[in-house]
Amino acid sequence: MQENKEVTRKPFIIFTCIVSVSVAIFSVVSDNLFFINEDISIFKFVISYLAIMINSLPIWFMIAMFIGYRFANNLKEAVLFGMVYTLIAISFYLVIGHFYENTPDNISIPVIQQLMNYVGWFGASALGGLFGGAVGFLVKKSYYTLLILLVGLILQLLVNGKDSWNDIIGIAQNCTFCLIIVGIIFYLFYKKPEKLKAIKL
Repeated sequence: MQENKEVTRKPFIIFTCIVSVSVAIFSVVSDNLFFINEDISIFKFVISYLAIMINSLPIWFMIAMFIGYRFANNLKEAVLFGMVYTLIAISFYLVIGHFYENTPDNISIPVIQQLMNYVGWFGASALGGLFGGAVGFLVKKSYYTLLILLVGLILQLLVNGKDSWNDIIGIAQNCTFCLIIVGIIFYLFYKKPEKLKAIKL
């Protein structure tokens, strides 16, 4: 049993180290994009698209889902792994993003406000990670759990609003979400009905 846990945790640790840093870097790039227009080069378009996609809530949630699906042996591990990953990712994001802040030297943010901001960031990340990990694990028990992701993607499109269809990156992002939604519907439509399997806690 102990060997099985070590085998499970080692790939999770490697995945978390690599992906969390990559996600943090792309998310910081997304926060500092200044060249989005109709005439951008293919290279800048790809970087902008990847950065904005990776910095979106659905992608952060889907990565936590993948962790719960791939690395967890039970629901408790899925919740723990998902939460640990997102907390590490948000930590890298905040640290790397700190070097790109353009706050003037004469403007200081009160310590209490900074602490509240960090509590908000880490609290939301922990909740999203544990929920995403749990959903990912439950997908192994019933593929219809993907409906939760589908609803989340639809809500994200509504939050983006019609203005997000006015630039090339926004269109690319929205189209990607739409394709994922269609893929989920197609997958569930052709999947045979199944009963929810017993959940191993």
